[in-house]
Amino acid sequence: MERRQHGFGSVVPRDAKGHGAGLQAAIEAVVAQQKAKPPIANVDPALILKIQTTGGIAEETWQSLGMTLLANEADKSVVLFANDKELAEFKRRVAEYQKDPPAGQKNPAYAGLIGAIESVSELAAADRIGPILRGEGKTGPQHFAADALELLDVELWQPDAESVLGFVARAESVLQAQGGELVNEYRGSAMTLLRVRAAGAAIRALLDLAEVFVIDRPPQPDTPLFDVSSFDVENLGPIAAPHADAPVIGVIDSGITAAHPLASGALKGAFGAPAALGDDDQRGHGTPVAGIAIYGDIRQRVDQQHFNARFFIASAKVVDHAGRFSDDAVVPATMESAIRRLHAEFHCRVINISLGDHKHMAGDKPTPWASILDQLARELDLVIVVSAGNRTDLMVKYGDAVVDAYPACLTDAEARIIEPGTAVNVLTIGSLAHTNGLDADDEAQAGVVPLTAQGQPSPFTRIGPGVGRILKPDFVDYGGTVVFDGPTQTLADGRTRAAAGVISLNRGYLERMLTAVTGTSFASPLVAYKAAILREAFPDASANLIRALLAIGAEAPEAALECLAKLSEDQVLHVLGNGVIDIEKAFNSNDNRVVLYREDALDVNRFAVFEVPIPHLFQAEKGRRRIRVALAFDPIVRHTRLDYAGLSMSFDLYRGATAEEVFAACRKWEKAEGEPFRLMDARRCKLTPGPNLRGNGTLQRGTFTASRSLEAYGDNYYLAVRCEGGWASAITPNQRFAVAVELEHEAEIALYQRVRERVQLPA
Repeated sequence: MERRQHGFGSVVPRDAKGHGAGLQAAIEAVVAQQKAKPPIANVDPALILKIQTTGGIAEETWQSLGMTLLANEADKSVVLFANDKELAEFKRRVAEYQKDPPAGQKNPAYAGLIGAIESVSELAAADRIGPILRGEGKTGPQHFAADALELLDVELWQPDAESVLGFVARAESVLQAQGGELVNEYRGSAMTLLRVRAAGAAIRALLDLAEVFVIDRPPQPDTPLFDVSSFDVENLGPIAAPHADAPVIGVIDSGITAAHPLASGALKGAFGAPAALGDDDQRGHGTPVAGIAIYGDIRQRVDQQHFNARFFIASAKVVDHAGRFSDDAVVPATMESAIRRLHAEFHCRVINISLGDHKHMAGDKPTPWASILDQLARELDLVIVVSAGNRTDLMVKYGDAVVDAYPACLTDAEARIIEPGTAVNVLTIGSLAHTNGLDADDEAQAGVVPLTAQGQPSPFTRIGPGVGRILKPDFVDYGGTVVFDGPTQTLADGRTRAAAGVISLNRGYLERMLTAVTGTSFASPLVAYKAAILREAFPDASANLIRALLAIGAEAPEAALECLAKLSEDQVLHVLGNGVIDIEKAFNSNDNRVVLYREDALDVNRFAVFEVPIPHLFQAEKGRRRIRVALAFDPIVRHTRLDYAGLSMSFDLYRGATAEEVFAACRKWEKAEGEPFRLMDARRCKLTPGPNLRGNGTLQRGTFTASRSLEAYGDNYYLAVRCEGGWASAITPNQRFAVAVELEHEAEIALYQRVRERVQLPA
């Protein structure tokens, strides 16, 4: 049914004649400036406008003015591409606004639109300088020296495919005229990027082009270079390859040491993207990442003395020996090429990317790198797992006070997740400490001090929120810790002390088979491993269902919650996300715990209601019980927009009401029906976190807990799931999703059997 929607704001009070005259003058100035610009490469310049608003102007309104919305900003400004460079319809409405109100009306014509506009202008060159360059102090064209050669990414606006061809021609012509070099270009469905090598004159000329969205430095990976040392395991026990039909996990990283005895039997294939990189791991990062993807917890494998590989891996090498991407390709193109090949050639449906742009923390909008991951996750139905990134400035900021600064330092502004961790259709993973990092030799060292205990957040882990206050990271897992070493005034990790790192495969296996590594890079393949277990158990499941089931099975460790007790609820969530995944809970039910799930699709601005059976045993038996709901969906995205995700979804759980009452409370009511029906607040289960914290993401989880009897609320609860409109409503008629519901009681009751009888599952 069509969902109930809420209205928008009122008309902004203005002096219509004075305000309209000011806007009219600004529009005429913009049009005059546009006419003065010469064609380049036989292509007329684009008219790109920046309009400051008070908010609340629908995209359809701009379209009626002959404009295409390109981007919107946190300050309520919008960037628009004018199809009509004379702005005739815009000028007409401004003129009508300045006239007296029509008879019987309080406000002049078009007051809702023109009154909501504060100013009209073109973008300035400084508006096109990206956040990394701005962080370096390059806030204007004058800061680009004539003799300094720079390697930069130039992103162009993308109103439509035909216009972009002209934009590219103009940018390339300007670059060539000023002695710059076009190194590489990428043209995708949602972005166009030019990798250029240019000095100041060319950069300044590009900054003057209206067709340019942003110029910034290319992404650089966040991969610590660690020493090849630490572990020497003489007897690893039997080594066995995965069974022939095992899933293949894609690993996009620095390559793999294919001859490693623990990797060779599990390697389906390896390639470089671009091919010139080769596939060998010269950096020593991709091999330990791949090892964890193959085996999961390798310390446990060492203790058990067996290495029976669970999964195959396919490796895509995208960075060189120094951990840098190729200068000859833009990163989104590299990612798309690697992901499509992993999917098409090796049938990978789970892909791990333990790389991040260490200079680009989460801002108002995701980067093209994050955007391409979101697009491919949706298009190819992939579970893509990325690391949240590692913080490396703790000693610089705190010195030897870092011990006292933890855990409050986790919430520093400098600790935000890095790109592409802001991607919404992928899983972003933070890190927990597996131990305090001390070993036996530290007993006599008073200056060696641990920061963490087992299960607490790693001091280097990065936190959310993501763009639009989205809950990030999605999960945490074990990636090691750091220890304060007083004598050397350093934070020591797995590179120098094995106890601080998690164990994985060593690139230099002829010296040592295993090594210790530290970082969120090594927490994310643990989640990829768990996602592959679900893929194996549910081969036909969508990526949305895999994400929802992982969320159902995740819990925040008690040690982490105790450590963060002084933080607010939202701060804790943005450190831990949904917690650590217990994979057994993610895909198994037992006597006193049952998981139900459903995959479906909803039309835009529609809702669905699902019946949740609540057996009498669950209601009446004494003890703590909970109902947990997880929703996952994969919307279309556009990284130039503040409303990055094109659609949103939400859910509520109702009790003590009939299905008819729930439908009446959620559906759209016509005026002729009178006042809309409302349910008492007590009928809506209080889920934590609340809708404001969970509701912005594409993976949402809420938990209802109770200790007293629930007999007063009946045998059925109802889950209402809504698909809420957005700019993608004009692109796609519906949104696919998956929802999972867990019922769990602490008492040993036959809950699974009772629910099974209610939903009539086959034997």
